[in-house]
Amino acid sequence: MRRSNSGIVLLGLLVITVVVLFLVFFTFTKESDQDLFLRDVKEVETVNSLMVETNFHEQLINALKSEGYQPTGSIGYTIFSMEEKEITIVLFGLDSSKKKAQTYIQDLSNQLSTSLGLGKFEVTIREDKD
Repeated sequence: MRRSNSGIVLLGLLVITVVVLFLVFFTFTKESDQDLFLRDVKEVETVNSLMVETNFHEQLINALKSEGYQPTGSIGYTIFSMEEKEITIVLFGLDSSKKKAQTYIQDLSNQLSTSLGLGKFEVTIREDKD
């Protein structure tokens, strides 16, 4: 009977050891929140630097003007990562077909940004009625 009890105890200790080792291994291989944050910050800095180097803001304003739109010059950027970026563009005198304009400006902006190596943006249009 004694031999059976010691075998159960050894088996229990072995199972506990395997579980602890698995948990330790899992926590060391997982990227920490700080590592994820630093990686995201580096991506945002990369996108921002590329936007400055390529003069994306000016090129976008000029492209909009050449297509007959009247940008106010106010363009807001929200950059979460290289894959997730947003632009808000403020325009004067937007025509009555805002949805059509939004789609066209989305395509125009993404054509320019892709050609500059920035990837695609989600574009929002706001109308300045002043």
